[in-house]
Amino acid sequence: MADGMQRLKGMLGFAMRAGKLIIGTEIVCTSLSSKKPPLLVVVSNGASDGTKKKISYKCEFYGIKTVQINMNTDELGHLLGKTYTPAVIGVMDEGFAKEIEKLSIG
Repeated sequence: MADGMQRLKGMLGFAMRAGKLIIGTEIVCTSLSSKKPPLLVVVSNGASDGTKKKISYKCEFYGIKTVQINMNTDELGHLLGKTYTPAVIGVMDEGFAKEIEKLSIG
């Protein structure tokens, strides 16, 4: 499992450097109804219950896949090089989305 988590972190880092992530609950929520929505929404296990419910509902409504990762918001923020603690990120690239989804499940 530790190897899978390392690969997941690596993939999120690559996606960040490639400019293929949108970060933050409100930005992701707004993007869901846009012409180019994220292909996958990743939710930190440190997100509040309200955030999880809001994202789950909106993603279900727009037909967007979601995964929850075993990483708190501090870890996620640090991994992405942010000084804040994001709870939600959107993956905008199909290749990254498929790999991140696979790694977050396995």
